[in-house]
Amino acid sequence: MNPGQEGSAADDIDLRLLRYFLVLAEELHFTRAAQRLFVSQPALSNQIRRLERYAGSTLFDRTTRGVELTDAGRSFRPYAERAVAALRAGLAAMGDDLAIRVDVLDAELATPRAVLSRLRRAQPQARVVVGAEGSVSQRRRILAGDLDAGFCGLGAVTPDLAYAVVRHEPVDLILPAGHRLARRRRVPFADLAGESFYLPNEGLAPEWNAFVADACHRAGFEPVRYAVSTATATAALDLVAEGVCVTLSLRSTPHPAGTVRRRLDPELSGERAYAWVLVWHPDRADAEAVRLIRQAVALTRREEEWT
Repeated sequence: MNPGQEGSAADDIDLRLLRYFLVLAEELHFTRAAQRLFVSQPALSNQIRRLERYAGSTLFDRTTRGVELTDAGRSFRPYAERAVAALRAGLAAMGDDLAIRVDVLDAELATPRAVLSRLRRAQPQARVVVGAEGSVSQRRRILAGDLDAGFCGLGAVTPDLAYAVVRHEPVDLILPAGHRLARRRRVPFADLAGESFYLPNEGLAPEWNAFVADACHRAGFEPVRYAVSTATATAALDLVAEGVCVTLSLRSTPHPAGTVRRRLDPELSGERAYAWVLVWHPDRADAEAVRLIRQAVALTRREEEWT
């Protein structure tokens, strides 16, 4: 591999491919790198293979133990770092070093990941700074000017925030595989009375807890809260796999081995689905960062046919 060679291969390597390469080189783990980049693991693998085709060399060794840089990858890395740094320095020199600061509630949730993936494709020069501190923190940071936008549930919107609906996502029941209700294709909501429900910490997503509580109240019971909270949806689902609780889950969130996904009766879809929204400061609606992420929401809604 000759990083200085001229030709179509070098012309085809864009900033997005370099960012994917550099994040994977840091993480040496496809799943963690994909989460940081807000893309799926297969998409990241495909883009890395694309970069390797353009480069004419294998940049990573993939083994059962993980991922390692090859000699070619180690040689290429400093050039990639300098290329990205040079572009950012050039943008900064023009006063156009665009940073988009956004909070996503949980880095593993598919809906914000899809929007941010679309944003990065459309704006590869932008520096997207992603956090996952939750809706309570979002409001405080947006009003303080420390955050451009946040993804949360409609229930988190307050009068001092502007918002747009991202999608209405159906919600299903996740049960331990050996649960007494696991053999049913659809579970009457009222049959969950007395079950221990996993709910996230109130400081992270109180609007989700309110959504679950409202659904339980419509079925005629008060949810029993499982005593443990976790940092991510994946860790929460692992608790279900252990058989210690049940939970409601967004339909786009994969469920792990040892659990089953069941539709509820009545279903939490349509008007009863979970309403995802994007929130921002009403005085900053025309700010470039806010405008671009709102545009990414609109494009993703159209591409994914979200309602």
